[in-house]
Amino acid sequence: MNQSELGSRIKQCRKAQNFTQEKLAELIDVTPHYIYEIEKGLKTMSVPILIDIASILNVSVDYLLFGTPAAPPCQPPPALSCDRLHLLLQDMSPRQRDNLANVINALLPYLK
Repeated sequence: MNQSELGSRIKQCRKAQNFTQEKLAELIDVTPHYIYEIEKGLKTMSVPILIDIASILNVSVDYLLFGTPAAPPCQPPPALSCDRLHLLLQDMSPRQRDNLANVINALLPYLK
């Protein structure tokens, strides 16, 4: 695994999603400078951060690490209707979305 190539793929996918370094940093709860260092190949990241980045950028971890896509890389997610729930979810971090999913699962039996 080449840190510089990993950083380049992250940058390419970030730009394909029209995210700034600041926006990506906010979504995974790190600093924009940390994203800059990752993209330049100057910094390594933890597995959870790598997974968060892959999830947010809608790309496989394999693609980010090795450049071998299981599916076409860096594609924006399919268009979703802009309902209220989608609008709330789009600015949440993966951790916040996971917490919300737990709350929704607990409430589902009472909504039927």
